[in-house]
This record gives sequence, structure tokens and C-alpha cells, in this order.
Amino acid sequence: MDATLIARYQSGGDIYASILAQHGQTAAVACAAAALTGDETQINAALALYETAAGNATVAVPMATDTTASDFLNQIETDPLAAPLEDANKVLNNSFLSFLKNPTVLLVIGVIIFFVLGGGDLIRRKMKGN
Repeated sequence: MDATLIARYQSGGDIYASILAQHGQTAAVACAAAALTGDETQINAALALYETAAGNATVAVPMATDTTASDFLNQIETDPLAAPLEDANKVLNNSFLSFLKNPTVLLVIGVIIFFVLGGGDLIRRKMKGN
């Protein structure tokens, strides 16, 4: 490979821009690094990692996502409830445990249990006995 072709694979070159548009920044940077060796087989190997098989149906290696929106769409397409349910579960667990660790809540629960188990009758009997 001559220096002109290697320069086209580097940032700012037309081949770099084409790879960037098709496969993302990670693929473009990998091909640019492979081009610096001057070996076309290394460029092809780097590009093969990011090319899709069967007409964009599957990806050989997950392509790098450049935006938050693409990450969000990927999550919605694969498992839309995984992260929201996991986060909600963490929030509820933390909230519930924090609630139960509060001394006032423990006191109120203790008083309720005392009266449910007949503590009110015990108090009334003691008061009538005096």
C-alpha cells in the first residue's frame, strides 16, 4: 500500500468517513490502525469484525454505538423491561429496608403487634384490678 491510500484510511480521509458512516467510530479507528501497517489483509480482518452477515440481519461482533439513542433502541428491541424492572426492584428494596430500619416505624409496629396479641385486654384488666 502506498502512503496516499494509507492516508485515505486515516481520520479525515474519504475511506475513513465511509467506514465511520457504515460501521461507527470503533470500526473506522480499527481500520485506520490496521492501515498504518500497510497490510491490506489486516484492514480486511478489522473491517470483517464490524460487517454484518446475511444483509444486516446479524452482527458478527457487536458494533460500537455512537449515541445514547441507539443504545436505548437496542435495549427496547432486545429486552424492553430488563433495566426498568431491575432498577425499580433496587429502589423498592432500598426504600423498604430503609423504612423498616427507622426506629419510629419499629416502635409503631411493636405497638400494633402488642395490641393484636391482646395487649389492650391486659391493660384493661390491670386498670380494673386497681
